[in-house]
Amino acid sequence: MKFVKAKIDIFFILITLLLFSCQSEENIVLQDTSGNLLSGSELAVKMMKVTQNPVFADNIIDSTDCFSVKLPVVVIANGQEITIDTDADFALVKDVFNQSQQDVDEVQVQLPVTVVYADYIEEVINTQQQWLQASSCNESGGDLTCIAFEYPLSVNTFDTVNQIADVVVVDDNMELYGFLSNLNDNVQAAIAYPVVVLSPDGNEISVTDNEELLNAINQFANLCE
Repeated sequence: MKFVKAKIDIFFILITLLLFSCQSEENIVLQDTSGNLLSGSELAVKMMKVTQNPVFADNIIDSTDCFSVKLPVVVIANGQEITIDTDADFALVKDVFNQSQQDVDEVQVQLPVTVVYADYIEEVINTQQQWLQASSCNESGGDLTCIAFEYPLSVNTFDTVNQIADVVVVDDNMELYGFLSNLNDNVQAAIAYPVVVLSPDGNEISVTDNEELLNAINQFANLCE
């Protein structure tokens, strides 16, 4: 019996040492924060500019960078009614404008409509007063939505309060923007590389760390102007 008890004691000692070793290794990994995404950092801010709602894309109908109009929508362009179902239909408005060089081009969006701000928050606009108020925002400008990321991409996270590790998979710009906007000191986040960045002219570049990602965004940023 003493021999059996001794074997059991040795077994539990080994298990304890193994668990302690694993925990120590985990702590070492988690303490390496050099590759983390930090709220307010240059990389996080520029990634948000890449992934924000492209509010400028429909300026031909709303003349503002404060928001985009959720389609479909009906507009009156130089007195002609046009239904805009997709982004491609913006060309119909341009065609109307090009019919004459002697008039003043005017377009009016028929209310009510739903507008989508840069942070993807939606608002229903029912009156002209609401429209004017929403259109008079303090435009931050400098978006980088001509650059794109190849999805899906993953972000490794660790909740330092609850000691929970997880992997967040994002499938589009809106999901990534939401993740970035919610970064905080209680959760460590690190992109799972490699990540493919797409330039405005269709070129692809594969990056393997935060520095390379920031360099790629900066490299392509001039093409967004």
